Amino acid sequence: MNVVDLARLQFAVTATLHFLFVALTLGLVTVVAATQTRAVRAADPALRATRMRRVRFWGGLYVVNYALGIVSGLTQEFQFGLNWSGLSHVMGNVVGAPLAIESIAAFFLESTFLGLWAFGFDRVPPRAHLALIWGVALTAYLSTFWVMVVNGFMQRPVGYEMRDGVAHVTDWGAILTNGATWYAVLHIAGAVALLAGLFMAAVSAHHLRRGQHTDFFRPTLVQGSVLAGCGAVVTSVAGIVQLGALQDYQPEKYAVLMGQAGAELDTVRAAAAARYGDGDWLPPLWVGGASVLMLVLGVVLVLLAWVPATAARGGAVGETLARRRFRLRLPSVLLLLGFVALICGWLSREVGRQPWMVTGELTVHDAVADVSPGGMLASFVVFTLVLTTLALVDWMLMVRFARLGPDKGLLSDTALFPGAERRTVPRDGDRGTSEADVHPSY
Repeated sequence: MNVVDLARLQFAVTATLHFLFVALTLGLVTVVAATQTRAVRAADPALRATRMRRVRFWGGLYVVNYALGIVSGLTQEFQFGLNWSGLSHVMGNVVGAPLAIESIAAFFLESTFLGLWAFGFDRVPPRAHLALIWGVALTAYLSTFWVMVVNGFMQRPVGYEMRDGVAHVTDWGAILTNGATWYAVLHIAGAVALLAGLFMAAVSAHHLRRGQHTDFFRPTLVQGSVLAGCGAVVTSVAGIVQLGALQDYQPEKYAVLMGQAGAELDTVRAAAAARYGDGDWLPPLWVGGASVLMLVLGVVLVLLAWVPATAARGGAVGETLARRRFRLRLPSVLLLLGFVALICGWLSREVGRQPWMVTGELTVHDAVADVSPGGMLASFVVFTLVLTTLALVDWMLMVRFARLGPDKGLLSDTALFPGAERRTVPRDGDRGTSEADVHPSY
């Protein structure tokens, strides 16, 4: 493999693994913020305590995923400097500011809010504590938006002019309102809701199959299934709209994703050659297969994401246990399919842009840094090992804390604050202390 192929493969691996962290993080923080809002608004202290218990459980899983996701994101920062200096030299005036704002939002604001929130249980007034988690959520989406501003520009460059081979911004309004950005933002918003809902449903179904914490996980199974179903619909609709828009600014990608062949594809290839010069400007034809797989999985998820919710209801007359168990095992399968669909969507968007780094202006070949094949191979091996290790550690920790249940998670009452033990069952003649007693503010 040459340097360009190694650089592309390295970015594909690192970006794919990091994106899986990001997608689940965005979905879970929204769930946690919404759940805590309901808790603070609840008038009944017992209901408030129950909902805060859910906040601690799902929030603990979110913190684990966020922490390891931040570390994986550092490799993305290195990518541009190590492997893609051509992008910085030619397009730095356009992409530099949005990426700088994204770093400030993700590594400073978001992490600060999250730290205050995670250690602020019972130490910060309820409404201020609620404001912190919403600060985490809003800065997370703000970070995502600025990344998509850059990606949208790379897909459909607008609001700039070239001077001596260097891009200069002429209209920030055009860049910020780029249709290629906003279609993708809506698509991602649906995808993260889908992934978070499937994750909630899978964890809830795991405990319900074993008859554990039934009162806790029965509602979250329904909530997760409904959230996943709504996310699947939004993702599918936004994806269809986005696909239709490609015909205007990426006709080559549109032709391949739509499976055009023969004379139709030859016509598109000739038009691209007339526009950009001699060469084959079409993306790899296999990306069309990734797009088809994504569409098939999208239909499956739209049809089946809501099914696990029916297992939380009372059993129908004559319904067998085997049938109920099928519905409770379904979320684990759907979660895997959700991750696969997410990867296929990323491949369709990014590989479909090849051979361009910035459509019509900068090719991938011209954007690659002057790095030796040995150096590129070494960085690829190191980054892949680091990210794979992070992914495995993340998965093991998430599974461990998910299986421990609502009272033994990372943010449970005794996890971060060992002195604040909560007793719900009387011991040694003592009546015990209820959750509402320890958390009178909630």
